[in-house]
Amino acid sequence: MTDPTATPAVAAAPASIAAAAVAPTPRALAESMPLVQAGARWFWWIAGLSAVNVGMQHSGSDTHFVVGLGITGVVDAVFSGLPVAGLVLDALVLAFFFAMGLVAQRGSLRAFYIGGGVYALDALLYLAAADWLPVGFHVLVLFFVGKGALALREALRAQPPAVPGAAA
Repeated sequence: MTDPTATPAVAAAPASIAAAAVAPTPRALAESMPLVQAGARWFWWIAGLSAVNVGMQHSGSDTHFVVGLGITGVVDAVFSGLPVAGLVLDALVLAFFFAMGLVAQRGSLRAFYIGGGVYALDALLYLAAADWLPVGFHVLVLFFVGKGALALREALRAQPPAVPGAAA
């Protein structure tokens, strides 16, 4: 006769493997969380609004939005004699923030941290110039990016641990 208490323990192991196999990936988890998606989209706003500033700068306008990146203004000033080189570097900066938004939306905490860190460094440029409106906007954006990152981090921590040997 078999021991009836052994059956639940044996049945529990395949159930935990099955649960780990169907646990959502970081991407699926992030895509299902509006707060994460909204936080990640701020990187796209950074890139888009900064692109408007870059376009205005390269068209000769003296106007700029407080929502743009400080580094693009520095690049444009340094490369004022080489506007094409400045535009290429500006495009690389904008592409970086666009990529951070894309990767963060797919569930990468590193993208949130790296993108947020670079944006915080950009705020230091405005802080050094005592340009307070852009500093305030940077703080606001970092708040929303941070909310998205924290939501993703908590959701990832709540995931069951991966079971070795489970379906990949």
